Amino acid sequence: MKINHLRRIIYTSKVHAFLCLFIFVFANVVISQNNNNKQTFLIFFNEQSLAGKVKAFDTLNLDLKQEYYPIVKDELLKIKAQAIADNKETILDRLQKIEAELFFTNKNYSKAIPILTDLLAKHKITDYKDSVRVLYCLKNSLIKIHSLNKAVEIHKDLETIRKSHKDADEWMFHPKLSIIYYEMKMYKECLKQQLLEYDELKHSTYMILGYFNNRGLFWQREGNLDSSLFCFMKAKDLFHQIYIKEPYSNQEKALLGLLDGNIGQVYLARKDFKKAIPLLQRDILSSKNINDKLNAAVSEIELSKCYLSLNNLKLCKQALDSANAVIILTDDYTSKLKLLKQYATYYHKSGDLVQAIIYYNKYIDFKDSIEKQENTTQLIAVQVANQMAEKEKLIAQSQSNFTEKNLEVSKQKVIRNSLIFGGFVLIGIIIFVSIQLRRTKYQKQLFEIKNKQIETRNEIINKSLAEKDLLIKEVHHRVKNNLQIISSLMKLQSAKSSNEEVKNSLKEAHDRINSMALLHQLLYRNNQMTNILFNEYLNDLITQISSGFAINHKNISINTNLITLELDLDTAIPLGLITNELVSNAYKHAFHGKAGIISIELNKLVKNTYILKVSDNGKGLPANFDLHSNQSLGLDIVTILSEQINAELKIYNDNGAHFEIIFKMA
Repeated sequence: MKINHLRRIIYTSKVHAFLCLFIFVFANVVISQNNNNKQTFLIFFNEQSLAGKVKAFDTLNLDLKQEYYPIVKDELLKIKAQAIADNKETILDRLQKIEAELFFTNKNYSKAIPILTDLLAKHKITDYKDSVRVLYCLKNSLIKIHSLNKAVEIHKDLETIRKSHKDADEWMFHPKLSIIYYEMKMYKECLKQQLLEYDELKHSTYMILGYFNNRGLFWQREGNLDSSLFCFMKAKDLFHQIYIKEPYSNQEKALLGLLDGNIGQVYLARKDFKKAIPLLQRDILSSKNINDKLNAAVSEIELSKCYLSLNNLKLCKQALDSANAVIILTDDYTSKLKLLKQYATYYHKSGDLVQAIIYYNKYIDFKDSIEKQENTTQLIAVQVANQMAEKEKLIAQSQSNFTEKNLEVSKQKVIRNSLIFGGFVLIGIIIFVSIQLRRTKYQKQLFEIKNKQIETRNEIINKSLAEKDLLIKEVHHRVKNNLQIISSLMKLQSAKSSNEEVKNSLKEAHDRINSMALLHQLLYRNNQMTNILFNEYLNDLITQISSGFAINHKNISINTNLITLELDLDTAIPLGLITNELVSNAYKHAFHGKAGIISIELNKLVKNTYILKVSDNGKGLPANFDLHSNQSLGLDIVTILSEQINAELKIYNDNGAHFEIIFKMA
């Protein structure tokens, strides 16, 4: 894992070595094309108004602000003084933002953080792009002072803005949350979070290359060397997919060398030193080609470990001395610690115990001083966090007091205005009520006249309906009586006839007429005009049929299973006649004097679809039974009536004859 020399991204975690180099390789041309020279900017700057000058400077990126500030510093100070005198809060807020960003770029984080917090807490930033930049600076400042929990909170605020503004600058959201978890040494959470970030990067092969490089570093810290090596190899494959043709530029070679160096460190951890050496050497060479001496020195320390493990003390010492020449001139304490410890290990293995103790003591002393610095940094972070919390509390209290005062003033204004308004409203109400009273009196008279007219019409309509119901009821009664007269005549005619066939025909006709007469009797009895409870009708009909056959068929019983169903007359009459025919046929032909059971069922199949089933456990239908060639009038009636109500007729044998009529209700 390496720290790259590039500082284009303020955050310089080791994980960002690849990302920094990526920006260097792919953004240098764009930056050189877009950067106006100082003189051109100064001409444009001087042409603007006071507010325009501040805005023009604020549109520069962070690097250019730092570079151009000396040439406009005096003018900005004058603008600030004028804005204070004129109470121009908008200009002052923007100048405050610029000041905080300059503190940030100059690494004065303890001064940048309170200003940035104040800008956000007092809602002085209204443009979402400015909000993103302020949050970016605040997040990275907190990371620098190791206030990482606060940094996580700020990152989540940034992500909230990002969801509603898809055009926001992607680089303002770096480092990702996974990197912050990495710095917090929460490696499992880091790996989980990086999986969630994959969708944001998958559209770009370059970003996916960095994704796998960083994931390899995360797995290496977690101790999973196999997964780490897989990710680094995947990143290297992606490099060769992007850069197909050689020769590579020095920057591209440095990127490839960085990946090789990371792979070499995995082999070093796996104690496969012979594989690690050439990879680390390529990393060192490519880093030196772009003058990244510090990265080369870090890899030389790793290379010395390989040589020492292979007992090649000479090459180990050469690598350490080369690294020392660079690291001694830097403030990279992590690399210095590694170097001192490696020197101590080298001298111990070479037998020079005095030098080994000297370097080990140097390592201990330097480590203690670093820990003191880190403790001081942590103390500063705590102090800054406390200051932020206190400031937020004071701001909240101030806003609360201001709100309370505004509410009190508003309340007094509302009371005064309400009294004035109430007086006018009261006068208006008095005038309105007097007018309405007159109108109400007149409308009341009209309503009384209309109500009387409506009552008279309702009486006429109700009387007409009662007469109609009475007529319909009388019709049902007379139809029933006429059918009973016809039935009685047929019964008399049957008694006088000596022909058994004529008697049977008249008996069947008599039963059919009785089934219809029964229906009209139920309508008359239940005061129903057009519909009838079909299950009640069937029960009465079956009782009537059974009583006609009871003398000669005492050993035959009837089973019924009927759901409650209301039908119109056009459906109920045909179904009643069908039931009459099928039950009568079962009595006559199914048992031949033997005991048996006739079953009648009425059930619902699906929505608006029902089944009427008549079955017996008698001898069943003949084997060669054909409904179309059958000579039975009863079955012809069943077929015709089924077609009349668009019902499906099914006839089959199953331990007796079974008849199913499947019909639908509208």
